[in-house]
Amino acid sequence: TITCQMLTPEQVAQHPDLDSRRSYYELRVQDNGIGFDQNYADKIFVIFQRLHSKDAYTGTGIGLALAKKVVMKHGGKIWAESKPGAGATFKVILPAN
Repeated sequence: TITCQMLTPEQVAQHPDLDSRRSYYELRVQDNGIGFDQNYADKIFVIFQRLHSKDAYTGTGIGLALAKKVVMKHGGKIWAESKPGAGATFKVILPAN
């Protein structure tokens, strides 16, 4: 499921690392995959870091690290929320312009 909304100034204020003078959109991508333990939420954005072996799941460990670089270069932020067995929600906040 993919959703997008413009953040209110109050919602932007909940993220002190964002510029409160700008407008932002939040995109959410929610899947129904295997999920992960929230303790590993930062690790999945590190290049070549994987939570599972290549034998268990395909992938190189590059995708989310690259997504984070792009989002940060545009003045936004990205993070993930999940529970094992319950899928994951990836949240991206980007400036409106």
